[in-house]
Amino acid sequence: MDRSLLADHRAQYHAALHQGCLPYWLTHGCDDERGGFFAPLYADGHRNQKSGWNQGRGLWVFSRYYRLHGGDARYLAAATRARDFFLRHGFDERGDGLSLLAADGCRLAGPSSVYTDIYWIHGLAEHALASGDSDSLDAAGYSLQRVRQRIVAPEFQHSLAVYTRPHQVLAVWFLLLDALLDLPPDVESAALVDLCCERLLLNHLDISSGLFVELLAPDGTRFADAQGREVMPGHTAQACRVLLRLARQRGDDTLSARANGLLNSHLHAGWDPEYGGIFYLIDLADGHPVDADKNTWQQIEFLVALLAAYENTGASWAAEWYKHLYKWANERHTDPLSGLWHTSADRSGKPPAKPMPLDLYHYPRMLMLNLECCERLLAI
Repeated sequence: MDRSLLADHRAQYHAALHQGCLPYWLTHGCDDERGGFFAPLYADGHRNQKSGWNQGRGLWVFSRYYRLHGGDARYLAAATRARDFFLRHGFDERGDGLSLLAADGCRLAGPSSVYTDIYWIHGLAEHALASGDSDSLDAAGYSLQRVRQRIVAPEFQHSLAVYTRPHQVLAVWFLLLDALLDLPPDVESAALVDLCCERLLLNHLDISSGLFVELLAPDGTRFADAQGREVMPGHTAQACRVLLRLARQRGDDTLSARANGLLNSHLHAGWDPEYGGIFYLIDLADGHPVDADKNTWQQIEFLVALLAAYENTGASWAAEWYKHLYKWANERHTDPLSGLWHTSADRSGKPPAKPMPLDLYHYPRMLMLNLECCERLLAI
């Protein structure tokens, strides 16, 4: 990739991160009095709830921003207040994370998604790295034990509300694997890393198509209905990126090459040849879009994964597609009101007329990860 383009993108990521995204969230999205992150948060300032997912997500974002992007103590302080808020209010009697809280911490919804707990573990891991606070590692270890129990139970069905029967789901394994790679290794976590890889590459990967199926029955077999054929390209990009990360940590060139090839397959399967951009959901059987929306998060996940693939393998196809998708997404997803990116769009890339919540996770995470990647590549 041309060094001048990398330098230009580094500057764009840096400006968006430091002058727009994180200062906006610090000013408008943090509860300085009680702790925690207001999410959903709208560009018009509307805020009154705190989703469980976004307490862990915000903890990760603010902690990493402090650790690797300037060391502004206000961000670590906000992260620590959020951690303490969720420790006080965020769990039921079994230790499972609640999905939605009022601004004051009152329970609005129960533990309907284990993603809440996995994001929480990942946020705690990053907070421990940023602060050196052993309390965060202790809390992460406690939640990890409970998550392990839940996700291997035959009756598990707490991922997304749309999945109403016992299942295995792709997102659990790559999200958990990403979190585990930030925790101090031990025998139990190493075994869980291996389990995540096994479920991704042996269970969810459809060998004939080279695509990850999102949902499986508890025994790892395919559901016979349409839900058993669903491929979620944004999630598959995340899975490939995390596998690339694991390969880099292990120095495993074979895994790196495999993850690189899988990313290529999913990019071409998810790309809309008519309007451009990545579909939300496609059918494994013939590739037709089950949901043709171009929500921002799946474009972002491919931008992160493609740049990681280029850094790990030097693949020219990854560089070319990264540049192509970067241009497409910037032209369609930038919100003139906030300067941030829209969170959703229709097939053509047009945002909805009604206000949509701002993104506390995918967008700032992309800015940081891709900024860090550009800087490493330019240092070579």
